[in-house]
Amino acid sequence: MHPCTRLGAFFMKTLFISRNVCYTFPRATNSYDNKEIYMLRTAVIGLGRIGWSYHVPQIVAHEKLSLCAVVDTSTDRLAEAKEKYGVEGYTDMMEMISAAKPNLVVICTPAHLHAAQSIAAMEAGVDVFLDKPMAKDLSECHAIQEAMERTGRKLMVYQPHRVMPETVALKAVLAENLIGDVYMYKRYVSNYVRRNDWQAMLKYGGGMLNNYGAHYIDQALYLLGSDEEAENIHCIRYRMASLGDADDVVKIVIETKSRKTIDVDINQATKASLPLFVVYGRYGNIIHTRLSDGRPGFKVDYLQPEELKKISLSED
Repeated sequence: MHPCTRLGAFFMKTLFISRNVCYTFPRATNSYDNKEIYMLRTAVIGLGRIGWSYHVPQIVAHEKLSLCAVVDTSTDRLAEAKEKYGVEGYTDMMEMISAAKPNLVVICTPAHLHAAQSIAAMEAGVDVFLDKPMAKDLSECHAIQEAMERTGRKLMVYQPHRVMPETVALKAVLAENLIGDVYMYKRYVSNYVRRNDWQAMLKYGGGMLNNYGAHYIDQALYLLGSDEEAENIHCIRYRMASLGDADDVVKIVIETKSRKTIDVDINQATKASLPLFVVYGRYGNIIHTRLSDGRPGFKVDYLQPEELKKISLSED
């Protein structure tokens, strides 16, 4: 039985959910369950922070992937990859594809290079795992999609926040429909960072709208349903702490045709501590908080419609 508290005139129920709560899902089956299937020869394009620190180690650790080559403009990083992983390095992607013959390329370069590189890889017969943001602008995204359909290759955009513990837990809570129809979703992300790399420069596709917005807008649409269609979109951008000309403070408000409001705050110029998630529904709300044992989780306050006192509208 959930603990109950009387709030105003409503009989509310309060439920505390750990973000690490265990939900059981059916085990997916696919062709990889066949132990005889070949390993995918995988090459990484771009050995910067994300490529070198995140993607390469995950590929090396994966039982169905084989790191066959790397590409970067830094000969020092290529030498480091050769020493650490024993793979050949290239400064030209097409030369690498011709020589190493990968089944899959993981593209981790700055956003302004994504369209040309992913299209060239697919036209060369290689599938693509593309780091976010997908491209510099919508027209480039359409060009990538056209190339995928034309060549028949597979392309996936890296969206890791769909499988983060808090996303999995929140999606499971929303599926219970405890708070009724959702009408507002708020996401807050903050830190104080003075970026001085390519992510601080608009000409390279930098800025928090492209960098973090790609994560948290996708996360919101994933949580609320992929059938949501935007009716109005508002966006405010500032540069406050970072060097360069790209935004580090972003406010995004999306109003959907189904009358939901998605409100995303990305602020890299403050250490203010606010709830990471707040979801409002017709019969309650969900707030990301710290549980009594100190772990992060969700507090769900909700009422049951059948317990509401019947009242009538009056002009008095």
